[in-house]
Amino acid sequence: MKSILILGAGRVARPCVRYLLEHTPHDLTVVDQDESNLAAVTGGAPRARALRESVADVPRILEATAPDLVINLLPAAFMVPVAESCVRARVDMINASYIKDEMRALDVPAREAGILLLCELGLDPGIDHMSAAQTIRQIHDRGGVVQSFWSCCGAIPSAAANTNPFGYKLSWSPAGLIGASKREARILRNGEVVVYLPGETFRHSAFMEVEGLGWFEQYANADSLPYVDLYGMPEVTHVYRGTIRYIGWSETVWKMLDLGLFEEDVRDLRGLSYRKFTARLAGARDGETAEDALRRALQLEPYSAVFHKLLWLGLLSDAPIPQDEGSARDVVAGLYLQKLVYAPGERDMVVMEHRYEATFPEDGRRVRHTSTLIDYGEEGGDTSIARTTGLPPAIAARLLLEGRLSLKGVHAPVHAEVYEPSLAELARLRISFREKEEPLGTP
Repeated sequence: MKSILILGAGRVARPCVRYLLEHTPHDLTVVDQDESNLAAVTGGAPRARALRESVADVPRILEATAPDLVINLLPAAFMVPVAESCVRARVDMINASYIKDEMRALDVPAREAGILLLCELGLDPGIDHMSAAQTIRQIHDRGGVVQSFWSCCGAIPSAAANTNPFGYKLSWSPAGLIGASKREARILRNGEVVVYLPGETFRHSAFMEVEGLGWFEQYANADSLPYVDLYGMPEVTHVYRGTIRYIGWSETVWKMLDLGLFEEDVRDLRGLSYRKFTARLAGARDGETAEDALRRALQLEPYSAVFHKLLWLGLLSDAPIPQDEGSARDVVAGLYLQKLVYAPGERDMVVMEHRYEATFPEDGRRVRHTSTLIDYGEEGGDTSIARTTGLPPAIAARLLLEGRLSLKGVHAPVHAEVYEPSLAELARLRISFREKEEPLGTP
């Protein structure tokens, strides 16, 4: 029997812990500062020890618990410090956050320490990597050439839970949602790099149809270029990764960016209502109402859907802003926390779709392969985003402690020894892709 240290008892920890308790014999220690989070995650299970303390001193926690493996479920800012501590302690680590340069720099030290730092193992990144790497390898094994790779993912309310004008509810922090709204995006089109400056991606959104679900919109997300090498497709000329939302999201976010609602400069908010705050942002003129100023500043008609969404959000409310100072971003985050919330019993939904266009030089065939994942939260149980983010690290932990992973150093889950058993286990847990291939004719 071995021991696993789990750092963080937040939204995604419960499915991770429950899987490990059900499918492994190992002892778990879950660390978090919030006692209610710990209680919800461990639930009094005899092999799950709850340790209430700060994660600021990871080396001391590692020394006190002496784990065989660390699963780091903390925010991305903790990724490198935890990994550095694991290298010094010679303990394997599994983590869901993106690999950045600081993390890549730990590859050689991790190999020298004889440990694995397995990262980008959640939903997106994570399940997307594993599905794409598997399908691209299968295309190559059949003698195919990948010409185009397109991938989009979204964590959104299910149709029954889509009950607000924004078409969105929070399954992660509002700060994270707002931060993603100002992200630069890079795609590959006809072999050329296309760059969308921060926020510009919302001006280039497009409709997409998901078979069996209907129509959504998608927009480019972050940097798509590293996936050429990560997925082993040097021949590809089109690469696009995006985010899925209900229709109307991009226009709303663009107008909010245009008004400066996501800016971070600190302002004096004393005595301000939301209406007065919005009037100031819109540069209201003498005798002009906040409504008129907002419509003028954003060039919106009185019947505009965007205008009515901002009205619903509370930006024209006479209620006082409950803080003396803060940024526009802070004000919006507070409103998001009030309005974009799931009611008890409502289910979220994860939608992920990959589209590949490939040619087979031997016979000249061209095909489009589509992989579609649709998953729903459990009514009264775990959300879909929690399951799809928390289960992959747990499955990988099981593989690692069973001696089925030979990798050392810093890795994403694009290796067959990771993705083959992980995708099979996720499918057993009813998280799986629907595969479809159709001919495109000959060149």
